[in-house]
Amino acid sequence: MSPEPLSPYSIQKMPKGQRRAMLAAIDAGGRLPADTPARTLNALPEAWARTEPRTGLRWLTGAGRTALIPLDRFLSLKRANPETGMTSSLNHAAGCTLSRDGLIVFRDPTGQPVDAVDRWAANAFPYITVRGRKLVGMPLTAPAFSARMPMNSRAIWRRSGKPDILVYVYGWPMSDGTVRVWPCTWSRHHAEREVPANELRPLPRRVRHLHSTNPPAPIRAARARMERISPAARPSGEP
Repeated sequence: MSPEPLSPYSIQKMPKGQRRAMLAAIDAGGRLPADTPARTLNALPEAWARTEPRTGLRWLTGAGRTALIPLDRFLSLKRANPETGMTSSLNHAAGCTLSRDGLIVFRDPTGQPVDAVDRWAANAFPYITVRGRKLVGMPLTAPAFSARMPMNSRAIWRRSGKPDILVYVYGWPMSDGTVRVWPCTWSRHHAEREVPANELRPLPRRVRHLHSTNPPAPIRAARARMERISPAARPSGEP
């Protein structure tokens, strides 16, 4: 079951039994475990876990998912690198809490798991877990879309009736069909955003090599020529 849209609010504390049941529901695709005590189920507001009329089963809603962790931590997990799993922008308290809930795991340079309290001594970094991916709607494996729109590449964001925008691609398509991108402009007002995957287009072949890290010799020469042109003199639409 795909996560519902992000709720504008979240909480940080709830009864341990309730939290365990909701985390277990994340593992099960959103369905609360059948052995969840009735007292725990009755305490869950319908806004967090809706009841399916036909079966009587309880399913987590978008508000229920975001109630598990504060919004800033939810977004940090959503920004994890889907290829490597590495997560950033987490302070010590957030790292310990997310590790305790099984949403991230700390690993040392050899890949071995490390306890959150020993992360600094072991030079360990946080990585999103399968449970964490399910919580934020991140696919567990690369979808077919990534074969032609890989991470850390550039793409064209094309919208009807609006000018095309050159963007960096920073993630895979999430379960809601959006992709994290960063517009390639000099304006400080253009920040990271989530755009529909079907609005992204690969760069034309003749332009694609221009942004490659190891382009052919003719492309390297063209890039050098472009660097000698002042930004004001560049043709419209050039990065």
